[in-house]
Amino acid sequence: MKELRTALTEQLKRPERPTPELTLLLKKIAREAHEKDIRPEELIVMFKQLWNSLAESLRPQNADQYERVRQNLVTLCIQAYYAE
Repeated sequence: MKELRTALTEQLKRPERPTPELTLLLKKIAREAHEKDIRPEELIVMFKQLWNSLAESLRPQNADQYERVRQNLVTLCIQAYYAE
């Protein structure tokens, strides 16, 4: 979680598009969740809670941009979870 928190904090500083580091980390986390039989819904809820808590502390100026990035990252998590 600490590694994810750090990567998300960096992502929130650069919300243009998902960072390569965060993309790789989310894929790794999604695979591990799948292997440990964590349901995808649980994974997404945990991710969104962490994202929202970090976004609130940084008070984004362009909330729509942050929301688009968050949605892209959630999609990435889902795709990675179900990847073979």
